[in-house]
Amino acid sequence: MKKIMIMDVLKLLSKALVLDLIMSGTAYSLDLEPMNDNELEAVSGGDAIQLTLRLRNNVGPDNSPLYQADGVTLLCDPATYNLCRLGLQFEGQDNTWLMLKEFYGSLLVEDMRLEGATLDSGGTIYRDLSRFQGSDGGCLIDSCNPDGLAAIQVTYPFGKNPGEYSDLKTFLNIGRLAVEYDDGSTPGYLQNQNAGSAFAYRISDSETPNGYMQMHFQGRAMIYGF
Repeated sequence: MKKIMIMDVLKLLSKALVLDLIMSGTAYSLDLEPMNDNELEAVSGGDAIQLTLRLRNNVGPDNSPLYQADGVTLLCDPATYNLCRLGLQFEGQDNTWLMLKEFYGSLLVEDMRLEGATLDSGGTIYRDLSRFQGSDGGCLIDSCNPDGLAAIQVTYPFGKNPGEYSDLKTFLNIGRLAVEYDDGSTPGYLQNQNAGSAFAYRISDSETPNGYMQMHFQGRAMIYGF
């Protein structure tokens, strides 16, 4: 189960990173330049990738509010028609949209390290080789034993002092959840006919306004079977 969840997270992160690059709207191209001796001496390397991902949606730095063109009205003010929204449409419901209104937040993944590794021998007390059997009882891998297989090791090597929660930070606000319908040439995701709400949802740290929920990860995760 952990393996599937981590793979899904990595796929989402990679998609989000591509989306962030597309949404940035600016591309930079620099000429390649040779490094001098001092620069070369300062280079260190290894079989690893370290990833920091920072995404913001309808908020400023540190989740500070954004404003509309008048400089006074909040961008996501629920008292006004605003475009801080996410529309979801489901199969068989072509004219109906589930709208997340006053939708804003951010996601920060700090210093997640991915590196090549091999699986240890022996495992832990949770080792269960039957997980590597098919429905017919046959082994899906050699001897139903993953020992020594190539893997990707995921760790968060920094920010491990007591009380330090910097590995993952997130903030999310959904002010209203409502159903909207297409009306002629105007799609439902641009409608605001239903001002009510089924529920609201918020992930935050209450110590500060729009504060990040913060997480600290210990140990390591191994991804294998690719």
